[in-house]
Amino acid sequence: MVENKLTDKHLRVVKPGDTEQLFGDGGGLWIRVLPHSKGGAINFYYRFLFNGKERRYNCGTYPATSLAKARENRNAARNLVRSGLDPVVKEEHERSARSATQAMESMEKTITALFEDWKRVYLCAHRKDGGRAVEAAIRRDVLPVIGNMRAKDVHLPHIVQVIDRILARGARRTANVALSLMRQMFRHGMGRGIVTTDPTLALSKKQAGGKETPSDRNLSPGEIQELAHKLQESDLHPRMQAAVWLLLATGARVGELHKARWTDINETQGLWVIPKENSKNGISHTIHLSQFATEQLNTLKKVSAGPYLLTGRNTENPLSDKTISRAIRDRIGADSLKNRKPRTASLLLAGGEWSPHDLRRTMASRMGDLGVEPHVIERCLNHVQQGIVGVYQRQEYMQERKAAFEQWGGQLIELTQTLVREQK
Repeated sequence: MVENKLTDKHLRVVKPGDTEQLFGDGGGLWIRVLPHSKGGAINFYYRFLFNGKERRYNCGTYPATSLAKARENRNAARNLVRSGLDPVVKEEHERSARSATQAMESMEKTITALFEDWKRVYLCAHRKDGGRAVEAAIRRDVLPVIGNMRAKDVHLPHIVQVIDRILARGARRTANVALSLMRQMFRHGMGRGIVTTDPTLALSKKQAGGKETPSDRNLSPGEIQELAHKLQESDLHPRMQAAVWLLLATGARVGELHKARWTDINETQGLWVIPKENSKNGISHTIHLSQFATEQLNTLKKVSAGPYLLTGRNTENPLSDKTISRAIRDRIGADSLKNRKPRTASLLLAGGEWSPHDLRRTMASRMGDLGVEPHVIERCLNHVQQGIVGVYQRQEYMQERKAAFEQWGGQLIELTQTLVREQK
């Protein structure tokens, strides 16, 4: 079969017409000239038989592909056919492989991009605060160390580097939190095809911040009396003192109290309704206000202005929950804090250091001492029953909860009045 029948001169003089034109170069190479209506392009293709069927292999487009190059492409394809391979199928496979490689390369994200993907897909939708707390922790402790690294290049030593940087400032619990958050982020990346392994797997809390033991600190009746005495002697603002007693009387969390508005309080019925957007578990919670709790609210009315029970410098904004915790911590620690007035140990109790959250645990423990049923205490704390019990038992126990809060409030009045009688 004669090959190389055409020359470059033939191609230069070819003009598109009203219909498609075909010219044979020999050896199975054909030149196809499309009509004006389809753009008039000049294409090369190799026509061959494979498994008894006619096939066509694209050899390029003129003039981007010269006639000589088209013949080279034809020869390469023809050699594949002779070896039993279909060049069309081979090219399709190679194209798919290139596409897959390009797709993988486009998925190669940095740790910062991995976090943004985790935030967009999961945190914003499933975290009550939209992921703000997680983002603050990641941006503070993780991204400054490995944020610019490609996620797939991060290995265990890099994770250890993040943890060691946190441990260097003595924040052991923060190190454990950072490890947990990084583990969640990498598992998200595995599910999204961004990474193939989790570099945190070999690291446990034992090698990070150390094993954490749940706190069981709660104030005894004697310590509650001691607290009443020390609060009176302290320089703590009356609204802060009222806040401490409200936390103890209601079992509310600091975050729930600092967001509380006067519109959440029903004085007629003696109720404080914590909206679901303010509660930790996203479930609205009703607290029955005992006489003791109501007295604290009356104190707040005298010293606070604005829509919130606890207001900041701008009366339209709530007092920060960190302000409450910091004011107490400043007066409990044994060492004076930098740039703070010396208030050390002024609220330190006989049983040792305590935190605002311990007041919540104290209420639960002392209610138990008063004979309140555990399931009622759980509802007073806005805890949700787990497992099959939680599915089928949805009782609110409102009457029992009211009685429990009243009984506990009476206990607090008795303890604080004992102090007053002793002082007289």
